[in-house]
Amino acid sequence: MNVRFIRIFLAFTVLLSMLGIGFTSTASALSQLPLPQAQSDDSGLISSMDAPVPQADVKHRDWTREEMMNAKPYPLELSGSGMPSILSDQDFQPTGKPVFIEGVLPQNERADSKIIPSFSLGGEGSLEPSGYTYPAPFTRYENFNKYKNYPYITVGKLFFTQSGVNYVCSAASIGNYAIWTAGHCVHAGDGSSYSWSYNVVFVPGYQNGKALKGQWKYYNLWTKTDWYYNRDYRYDMGGALLKKKDGYKISQKVGNLGFAYNVGLNKHWHVIGYPAAAPFNGLTQQICTASYAYSDAAFGSPYPSAIGCDLTGGASGGPWITNFGGLGYGNYLNGNNSYRHLANIYEMYTPYFGDAAYALYYQLVTSVVP
Repeated sequence: MNVRFIRIFLAFTVLLSMLGIGFTSTASALSQLPLPQAQSDDSGLISSMDAPVPQADVKHRDWTREEMMNAKPYPLELSGSGMPSILSDQDFQPTGKPVFIEGVLPQNERADSKIIPSFSLGGEGSLEPSGYTYPAPFTRYENFNKYKNYPYITVGKLFFTQSGVNYVCSAASIGNYAIWTAGHCVHAGDGSSYSWSYNVVFVPGYQNGKALKGQWKYYNLWTKTDWYYNRDYRYDMGGALLKKKDGYKISQKVGNLGFAYNVGLNKHWHVIGYPAAAPFNGLTQQICTASYAYSDAAFGSPYPSAIGCDLTGGASGGPWITNFGGLGYGNYLNGNNSYRHLANIYEMYTPYFGDAAYALYYQLVTSVVP
């Protein structure tokens, strides 16, 4: 079956504002996003807004270079080897139609951009993923000199304190005031209101100890209720709303990735993160490129998906980007680094991005920070 897309363009005023000659806000574009499906137990959301954060320990300043260098990489490994299974079209059924939401370039690049914020509904071809057994093939390389370029600049290091320990993860700008990361980077998943992360800062384009776009402090955090209460890795996804810096929102300074959900498994991803556990040092972006390998049937549907990849702790929350590269349409966030099994160190899993993921995305990108 041929792929068909029905592209729905937003109001002309949105285009004018992107080109710097309009007078509307990004709220116009956000209002055109499709509404999430009705909330259920497995798609609920919870925020840190009312959490009893240990205020005496909260930093009201940037992290120092020494603190960043000494932050511990949040562990990725789970015990055992999981239940890897290559899913077919009959085994796997998305919860709705595939949806693709476009990203946006940084503000200073918009005048030359052809990107119009929009979303697409489309059917995908019926080609089934071939899948692989462990170890699945992948290529991994270091980002040497493109940190200031889109989409690399949207990805950064996430520093935070959780249960009194300073940790580091990875995250990416997704629009408005929001960034996306793994659920375990914002909450320990033990159901306790004291287990939210705090002292949270996002450093986009971090390179060799330098914060190319500065440090961005958080306003509040969000995750899925099934992660919060049950540490359910099918919903190991989270995000943060960031305060403005020098009068700008994070998405204005670094742009933001698009978003794709309810898409099939026959995908190829670029996975970006800042692994800090051996043999890596957390100083540079490392990028795995790989196709769908298998799913983890141990958790039940929606099954987490795996690719071949050797990133380590510190890469948690880094984005899985499909249709990667270029300044046109593409660069869709379609997963995040979640876990690997101790017995299989050359793999990486993500939660499947279906309606539950979109509910979190919608909450994040439509929220306003006062």
